Amino acid sequence: MSVRIDQVSELLREVAALEIVPRFRELNEGDIEEKSKGDFVTIADRRAELWLTPRLEKIVAGSRVLGEEATAASPKLLSIVESDGPYWTVDPIDGTSNFIAGRETFGVMVSLVETGLVRQAWIYLPMTDALAVAEEGAGAFWYYAGKVEAERITAGYGPKDIDKLRGAFNVRFMDEVWRDKIERFADMVPHKSGYLCSAWDYTDLARGLQDLVTYHRMMPWDHAPGSLILKEAGGVLRSLDKGKDYCPAMLGAPHMAARDRESWERFAEVIRRSAS
Repeated sequence: MSVRIDQVSELLREVAALEIVPRFRELNEGDIEEKSKGDFVTIADRRAELWLTPRLEKIVAGSRVLGEEATAASPKLLSIVESDGPYWTVDPIDGTSNFIAGRETFGVMVSLVETGLVRQAWIYLPMTDALAVAEEGAGAFWYYAGKVEAERITAGYGPKDIDKLRGAFNVRFMDEVWRDKIERFADMVPHKSGYLCSAWDYTDLARGLQDLVTYHRMMPWDHAPGSLILKEAGGVLRSLDKGKDYCPAMLGAPHMAARDRESWERFAEVIRRSAS
């Protein structure tokens, strides 16, 4: 099962134009709430998800939407990841803290999951009008600034030496052992990157603009879209503890995304051997 890539692409552009961009740098105090300590939501997040949900469900008969904000209100919705689907993951604004702060590094992310695997994916970056898309087995593509023709993207190969790495190291939510290992590894990497936004991290990885990123809290709306785009560009997202390829049902455990499998293996081994 697949849907027309452009059908969902247009929905992302439309919801950004209607519900997100007009509120950028225009939020009032009452437009922002704290769901939990350090985890914020805005009226734009909620309105965008509510706008997208019925339209996506209409595209695929019998599908359901697993949205970040709906799941925050009703955590039992997360059980959708245990089904064979089909279901959609929706992150209406990835990088909400950046959006609140007036930084342009935020995005809208959607994926279509069936039988537990990500089949299609979309990441839209509204402030640059850039769009990354992927379909399982068909490659990853990049549309920039409204261009009709897409550019096929490849992640390429990461450097062999740590001193040439460009990486982002997200250790929030990790247990002490893995946090210590990754922080020690990060200390050896001179070129730090990262946006506090998966939409930007994954699209940079898939385009070969950074080499690796570590994560722990693997919520499907944060990682399902990027995982397929990166995979179709030649990269990999795997758990560091067991070395398993990511799937949306993997909700925890330390993960690392890398531009290629050889880089993943090489630097995962360095992290695992880091002294605790």
